Amino acid sequence: MSKYRFNRDQLKFVEERLGLKGRIALFFKYALGSLLLAILYYIVFASLFNTRAEERLIRENKMLVSQYETAVDKLDVLDNVISDLQKRDYEIYMSIFKSTPPGFLSGYNQKLYKQLDTSSDLILVNFTSDRVKFTDFLASEQIKKIESIYNTLKNKEGLLSIPSILPVKNLTTAQTGAGVGKKIHPFYKTMNDHTGIDLLPGIGAEVIATADGKVHKVIKSDRDRGNQIRIIHEGGFETYYAHLGEIFVREGQVVKRGVVIARVGNSGLSFAPHLHYEVIFNGEVMDPVNYFFAELNPAGYKEMMLIALNSGQSMD
Repeated sequence: MSKYRFNRDQLKFVEERLGLKGRIALFFKYALGSLLLAILYYIVFASLFNTRAEERLIRENKMLVSQYETAVDKLDVLDNVISDLQKRDYEIYMSIFKSTPPGFLSGYNQKLYKQLDTSSDLILVNFTSDRVKFTDFLASEQIKKIESIYNTLKNKEGLLSIPSILPVKNLTTAQTGAGVGKKIHPFYKTMNDHTGIDLLPGIGAEVIATADGKVHKVIKSDRDRGNQIRIIHEGGFETYYAHLGEIFVREGQVVKRGVVIARVGNSGLSFAPHLHYEVIFNGEVMDPVNYFFAELNPAGYKEMMLIALNSGQSMD
């Protein structure tokens, strides 16, 4: 491209030819302008349009965000489940051993985990074996005590005022429902304090007094716990029978252990036919399973205890 310069001497425009340096400078000038313009075009295009790779990355990013949110929700659910399991384990331990569980594995024990990580397999096996043997020893001692109580009270006629038999005739341990503790209400689906044990024989099964005593109260109702009987026994004991069908006793009547007082029904707010049975000692609610020792052997006691503890929903 030529440039023109006005020549005053000739009074006309004269073509000014560029030398090598001028040509090189002009080339770089146009090259730089073209590069800057190309960069400007690229920025505008990139801000308005995405490439296939960018579109794929955006979709992957959205998917990862969604998966992360789902994982966080699942972790929250798992945390709640673990908390419920810890609470349930605590209640089971308290129900069985009547004491606060040891804090051996509560929370993160840095010293313990360091010891486990650095211990050899043989040491861990020996440690586990010792713990199992010790637990087995404790269990056998408890069974011996239960057998001793069972054998002593089985032939003792002077202890008939203690509620120590099953309140339903011909009841099997498999017919055990929810026991004492926090249980899910069958209708409201909320956690409530269940103060007795649910027994699940067929409707019309005979309900018997579990000890000698006097009928303190008889209630016939279609609400709450339906037809009910409360019996007072000597020594501070009291037994309570609810959701009954037919009732065969009256208030003030003296009853003997084993006498039929009612039939199993489905009265009141009951999920299904069953007997709700409670044992109260000096005004405090007791676990009825611990008061079946005159009829259950140690194996039956253990089975009924496990069923009652693992039944999460009550029948009333």
